[in-house]
Amino acid sequence: MANYQERREKMSTAKKTLSVITAVAIFAIAALMTMCVTQVASAAEMNGNTATELVSFIGTGWNLGNTLDAIGGGNSPSSETSWGNPKTTKAMIDAVKAQGFSAVRVPVSWGNHTTGDNFTIDSKWLARVKEVVDYCIDNDMYVILNIHHDTSTQYYYPSSEYKERSVKFVNSIWTQVAKYFKDYDQKLIFETLNEPRLAGTGDEWWFDVNYPNNAVRDSISAINALNQTAVDAIRAAGGKNTDRCIMVPGYGASIDGCTTSTFKLPDDSTPNRLIVSVHAYTPYNFALNANGTAEFTNDLKNEVDYLYSTIKSHFIDKGVPAIIGETSASNKNNAAERVKWAQYYMGKSAEYGVPCMLWDNNAFNGSDKGECHGHLNRSTLGWYDKAFVDAVIKYGKQSESPESGLSTVKVFKVKSKTNISANLQWDKNTSASGYELQKYNGSNWETIKTFTSNANTSFNVTGLKASTTFKFRLRAYKTIDNVKEYSAFTYLDVNTRPYTTTGMKCSSKTNVSANLQWNKNISANGYVLDKYDGSKWVTIKTFTSNANTSFNVTGLKASTTFKFRLRAYKTIGKVKEYSAFTYLNVNTRPYTTTGMKCSSKTNVSANLQWNKNRSADGYVLDKYDGKKWVTIKTFTSNANTSFNVTGLKASTTLKFRLRAYKNFGSVKEYSAFTYLNVNTRPYTTTGFKMKSATKNAITLQWNKNISASGYCIEKWNGSKWVQIKRYTSNANVTYTATGLKANTAYKFRIRAYKTIGNVNEYSAYSAIVTARTKK
Repeated sequence: MANYQERREKMSTAKKTLSVITAVAIFAIAALMTMCVTQVASAAEMNGNTATELVSFIGTGWNLGNTLDAIGGGNSPSSETSWGNPKTTKAMIDAVKAQGFSAVRVPVSWGNHTTGDNFTIDSKWLARVKEVVDYCIDNDMYVILNIHHDTSTQYYYPSSEYKERSVKFVNSIWTQVAKYFKDYDQKLIFETLNEPRLAGTGDEWWFDVNYPNNAVRDSISAINALNQTAVDAIRAAGGKNTDRCIMVPGYGASIDGCTTSTFKLPDDSTPNRLIVSVHAYTPYNFALNANGTAEFTNDLKNEVDYLYSTIKSHFIDKGVPAIIGETSASNKNNAAERVKWAQYYMGKSAEYGVPCMLWDNNAFNGSDKGECHGHLNRSTLGWYDKAFVDAVIKYGKQSESPESGLSTVKVFKVKSKTNISANLQWDKNTSASGYELQKYNGSNWETIKTFTSNANTSFNVTGLKASTTFKFRLRAYKTIDNVKEYSAFTYLDVNTRPYTTTGMKCSSKTNVSANLQWNKNISANGYVLDKYDGSKWVTIKTFTSNANTSFNVTGLKASTTFKFRLRAYKTIGKVKEYSAFTYLNVNTRPYTTTGMKCSSKTNVSANLQWNKNRSADGYVLDKYDGKKWVTIKTFTSNANTSFNVTGLKASTTLKFRLRAYKNFGSVKEYSAFTYLNVNTRPYTTTGFKMKSATKNAITLQWNKNISASGYCIEKWNGSKWVQIKRYTSNANVTYTATGLKANTAYKFRIRAYKTIGNVNEYSAYSAIVTARTKK
């Protein structure tokens, strides 16, 4: 009672005109309410409560689903009925209150009711929302108001690409809404967003909580920013908004979305006023999956246990309360099973002090058995499934939670696992003498370990099979007079990881690419390939089939070590189980050396030249000997950019190739080859001289040049050399120059040429011969 009175003192404007008799009556009611976790505060104004205190008052709530959140009908109040539900009346809310619900979540979509670039909300829509909120407030109920089906690129979409527009929308909506309701006390709670996610993508509802991909990480960052924008706008709106409690969701409003490492609660100028918002139709296969099970079996309870224990360890234990803003179990013509679910699920709600808001879309017998969450018949104001709703209310109170002689083991979970083992862990049961651990072998349960002390709270199960779901159950026992009394079982399903992928290697590579290859992993559905970017690992490819056993990575940098890792995954239900990583370092090749050419040559040598290769440490130069390539020079510095090859044969085509290399420790990585063909010149023609002369002619002769195809004879005309004869055969070894002047000296020279393909290679010139005609 003292605790209740402390809370009452914080209600800043409590009516002071109550009679003594009325005050005593209220106090007596309050005393009864303190027996339950889900206490409901009085009708007096609520102010000054921390989020934890306020959450302890709220109790079980109901969702006005598919109504003010409906997005048909455009910018008109009639959109409220566009999804087939009748207009909300005070009588509906009265029926909800009479059933025992103490809170109403009012989902609202705002986008279609805005105009202009500043998203100005239509005044008629604001008034209609206020009217419905007031129905609840007048019934002394708590109200949760949010931004609901506005997740689109037109309004807000949680990604960096649409961040600027999204921030503008969220800021505008919450500025207007908060100002409109600024005089409402703490019974009105704002919820920043509804299930923010990458709508319309493969990541919309499911992601790896431990290893979110880049798109999800980007979205979570945007959600953090949008939550911060909403909180800041609400606080800045003034009035009682500085004291208001605000619900904040993670990605998709899922438990994974708010427990993944990159999610961050907003900074708040008013301390202790934030509440984590979670949506949990748990266990999924029973509560939401149309193709799942209609039976709420004991082995499904561990999912519920995991949900609440995770909320506790991540938030409640750190002083941050939580509300499950949406939950329900879809009608699959399984009334008794749904009551069993309500008993267990809502019992945990009471046990952990986490209020639940029952989702109600007024669809009880729809064709989609995953969406049959109708509870209140909004036409007759009766309840479609009163036994179920009665159980939701009843077991949401701690005093009505089921009890047993020996409490069940709490927080039974897998701490770590491999492809062949699972390390199981649980909380110590102080009332027990020990535990019994069993594993299902496909036909019956087998005891695999009996613990004789309650201090044993973990066990490593070995000899398992990869990519397989194993079922375990654990119960505590108490030995009294040599008789063991057992608790109920706590159940746990464990999916082992796939085997680690083997044979990862680089099958080929260039200076800008690497072709990676690995062995097929028969225990997997696919693979995830990551590359290290210098500060973090980034996923570059996800393969959806285990038949994909290679990938060509492009866009790399030459002469660089790149780190890759690969892990296999197995999809079991909606969960991906990942193997350990296989790591591979790949050194890319240097760039191919450019500019290779022959800068000069003779009949027996060739001077080769190339551009400096900055990605290399040196070069290797090879020459083809007619049968094979032979290395003729290795350069240990990339500054060596030329080499004179000697000992060659005249009039011959020589083949050379050059490749750069980069040293990585004791390993050399080579570039692709650059090839060059060089034709050597013919030998210089010998024996060139005057054979005879007349008054008007001079006959020249020379030795046959066996390395040539022919010759060119030139005469000096006083200013330049002029070709006077070209022979196309090396058999021509004389030439007579005619038409000369008598008693005159003339200069001649000769050079040989060799035709190689379409190219003529010329020898050096012979020595100049000076000859004189006769008088």
